Amino acid sequence: MKLSSSELRKAAEIQEQIERLQGELDRILQAGKEASKTGTIVGATAPVVARRARSRKVTAQGSAGKSRGRSTSPTGPLAPAVVQVLKSKDAPMSVSEILTGLFANGYKFASPEPKKNLFARIYRLKGVKQIARGKFVAG
Repeated sequence: MKLSSSELRKAAEIQEQIERLQGELDRILQAGKEASKTGTIVGATAPVVARRARSRKVTAQGSAGKSRGRSTSPTGPLAPAVVQVLKSKDAPMSVSEILTGLFANGYKFASPEPKKNLFARIYRLKGVKQIARGKFVAG
């Protein structure tokens, strides 16, 4: 299946939203865990948040059961991982070189086509600056 650039851009925007929401959910759930350890009563919103999170996980899967959305990378979100790769080399890097560096650092993409995903997202990543056609630096 071949996707247009606008479809890839839309998919990248959705993936960024999912990552941001997952981060917010993680912070909320972590706060709930810390409150329960100290014996603090957590408001009635905590069970609602947990139910919503479970329902999102169920609906975030495709009909074939493939998981979509947030990356399972041990290095976290994509932007800091790309910046880390760019900072490791003092010269501008291409998307292919960045992708090789990400894989070397253990980054895992949720997308079945990581190169297309990176191409679609790299222009909007915080901390990444394009300095020439197809060449990027940390900035």
